[in-house]
Amino acid sequence: MFKFEDVTLVELPNKVLREKSKEVSLPLSKEDDNLIQKMIFHVDNSQEENTKFRPAVGVAAIQYGIPKKIFYILIKDNENNVIFKDALINPKMIGHSEHKMAISEGEGCLSVNENYPDQEGYVPRYARVVMEAYSYYEKKIKKYDVSGYTAIVFQHEYDHLQGKLFIDHINKESPWKEPKNTTLL
Repeated sequence: MFKFEDVTLVELPNKVLREKSKEVSLPLSKEDDNLIQKMIFHVDNSQEENTKFRPAVGVAAIQYGIPKKIFYILIKDNENNVIFKDALINPKMIGHSEHKMAISEGEGCLSVNENYPDQEGYVPRYARVVMEAYSYYEKKIKKYDVSGYTAIVFQHEYDHLQGKLFIDHINKESPWKEPKNTTLL
C-alpha cells in the first residue's frame, strides 16, 4: 500500500515535463504495474475528504518524472458516482470533433504550481475525442469515445505525453477572450 510520502510530483520549470513519453511494453512489467497503482492511489486519495494531496481528476506518468505513455483518470459526478475510471496505456488520438469547448474558469495542473505565471485563461479543447489505448482494468486494447468534461480531461493528460501543458493553449494576448467555435462549460 502506498503512503502520501511515496508520491513526489515534478513541477515546472522542470524540463522533464517537456519530454515526449515513450511506449510501454505489454504485458505490463511489475515496475509499470506499481507505477499505475501509485497513480490510482494518488488521484483516488486526492478526492477524499481529509487528503493531503491537491485535488485531481487525472495524472500522467511524466508528472512523476517518468516519461512513459500512461495516464490515469477518475471522474465522479456531484453524487460521487464514477463517470470514468481507468488507466490508459499507450493512448493514441484517432479522432476528434471540429467543435471545441473550454472550462469557464480555466484549467489547472498538479505540475503547474498555483503561483506559476500566465496560467489564467481559456484552454480550448475538442468537445469530443476518440482514443485507442490499452485499458488497465479491462486488460485489452479498446476505443474510448468521450465528450464534454471527460474529453477535456483526456486531452489534458494526453498532452502531458507529448510534452505539452495546458498553459501552451492559452491565448497569451487575450487569455479570457472567448475562442471561436468554442462552447464554455
